[in-house]
Amino acid sequence: MAEYNSLEKIRLQKVEELRAEGVEPYPTRAQRTHTSAQAIAEFEADETREVKATLAGRIRSMRPKGKLTFAHIEDGAGKVQLFMRVNEVGEANLDFFNRMFDLGDFVEATGVMFRTKAGEVSLHVHTFKLLAKSITPLPADKDVTQEDGTVVRHATLEDPEIRARQRYADLAVNPDVRETFRKRAKLVKSLRTFLDDHDFLEVETPILQPLYGGAAARPFVTHH
Repeated sequence: MAEYNSLEKIRLQKVEELRAEGVEPYPTRAQRTHTSAQAIAEFEADETREVKATLAGRIRSMRPKGKLTFAHIEDGAGKVQLFMRVNEVGEANLDFFNRMFDLGDFVEATGVMFRTKAGEVSLHVHTFKLLAKSITPLPADKDVTQEDGTVVRHATLEDPEIRARQRYADLAVNPDVRETFRKRAKLVKSLRTFLDDHDFLEVETPILQPLYGGAAARPFVTHH
């Protein structure tokens, strides 16, 4: 049976509370209309035109501020800010978001693109929906103080050993690592396409090593 730490237990409790309130924490459908990059580009092309969008992504930062909540979500194309105000989403829904959503959760948000007073292109949220409740917190939450004195919580991962052993976590929080993987994938694809176009045949063979070796595993005794 899996063992959970205190933070994971809190999130598991939230899953039960969500279901008790009639909210499915892992719905099977999302209705995204734009990626973050597409929505921002469409808005910046003509800021006088209303751009409605439904975005979906992983929550990377949250900042409740009275009757407002700011959050940044990240998808495969980039990052965008969500702007939630009690006037549009309602007091109960804003409270629900602040109580039940955590860093790492996936959210779908529908609204209108606009530019904040600080100049950041954001989504003015009218409705939102939980797409997936994250049980394991993102690594090493870190509070960062902004120029205006507000504190924003971000997820970071700096330990080189953890980054090497938990590559999935490194990919989740470090955009530079994801970009390296994207470049590698494009390079491998280009090489494969070039060789295929020149009638080369791809064959999987063992990697040559000076010494014979077996599986990279340690002996262990089973429970039985």
